[in-house]
Amino acid sequence: MSYEYRLVFDDPSLMQSVVRALKSSDSLVEDKGREIFLKDQLLQSSAKYDVRLILENDSSIWLEVNSKAVGLYGLMMGALEGGIVRCYEDGDLHDEMSLKEAFRIKA
Repeated sequence: MSYEYRLVFDDPSLMQSVVRALKSSDSLVEDKGREIFLKDQLLQSSAKYDVRLILENDSSIWLEVNSKAVGLYGLMMGALEGGIVRCYEDGDLHDEMSLKEAFRIKA
């Protein structure tokens, strides 16, 4: 079962920086331009990918998480470098949650 979230960045340059960091990581499985597929190196799952990102525009990304992804959460937090991104479950602007929750990590 996968879960979908819309990530909204206040600063488009932060989003570009995060995308560059993810694309240059060892977790990258496939880059189809606007779609990026990542595998969590810690999980060693048999799935083709653990996380898929779909670039929507210059300030938002759709995030699909297939399983708990501690390693990818750490990669994302490192790429953010303290910057702010808002995360909305199923894209619902009234249902904001933390990235930690989106990556299925219990608080």
